[in-house]
Amino acid sequence: MENKNKGLLGFAVVVIAAIVAIIYMIPEESVDLTTENAEDEIAYVRRYVPSVTVSNITADTIQTVGQPLVSGDTLTTNQSGYAMLLFLDETVARVSPSSQMVIRSSLNEQRNLNLRTQISLAIGGLFMDVQRGTDKEFEVTTSNTVASVKGTKFGVNADGYVWVEEGEVEVEVRSTGELITLNDMEFVRITDDGSPESGALTEEELEDLTSVYQILESDLIERQMRLQFRNQQGDTLDEDLRIFEQENGEDENQD
Repeated sequence: MENKNKGLLGFAVVVIAAIVAIIYMIPEESVDLTTENAEDEIAYVRRYVPSVTVSNITADTIQTVGQPLVSGDTLTTNQSGYAMLLFLDETVARVSPSSQMVIRSSLNEQRNLNLRTQISLAIGGLFMDVQRGTDKEFEVTTSNTVASVKGTKFGVNADGYVWVEEGEVEVEVRSTGELITLNDMEFVRITDDGSPESGALTEEELEDLTSVYQILESDLIERQMRLQFRNQQGDTLDEDLRIFEQENGEDENQD
């Protein structure tokens, strides 16, 4: 009996050690989302081609133009699908085909400005235009990189390729913790052995990267949209945002 108890005790120690090891392997999120509210409307689908699926805890829906995303939503595009998202701080995210990501954000007290935003990109790619703000944090995470920005135009692919059109992006290599700073027309990729490889982009390479998202820019005109928010005190607040619509209407987005 004593040997059996010792065996069970040894097995329990091994199991506990394995659990602790797994916990330490899970990457910590560098963006603090402690004030995140699952009911907060954090962004809007401004355009999609031909469709985009948004899912959350309660339902899976085909999103329509202008309807909101809430913190924790998962956005998916199919093999021919594109999406343009507009955040409350006027940051724009363009999503490439065959992409999937979870979007989380915490807002200010007035519930009308993104303070800390994180996009967890599982597959596919993004092209971001992040608005500058001293009190804001924005990051895009993949399985092997964390890209943190204050305000810039940059792209991220789920395979660990990060590129910058203009501005500055700090990239953390998750496997090593190494930090790499990218500036205008620079890139970093994670190689098969997990090491980073960085360099400069040519004009042609940059054009190839941005051209993927051009379908979202064609025949669009800029308009102003006024949104109403209700804060925790019950007060109604107005916020003016820039939006982008097709010049001949939005019918094509509804197909």
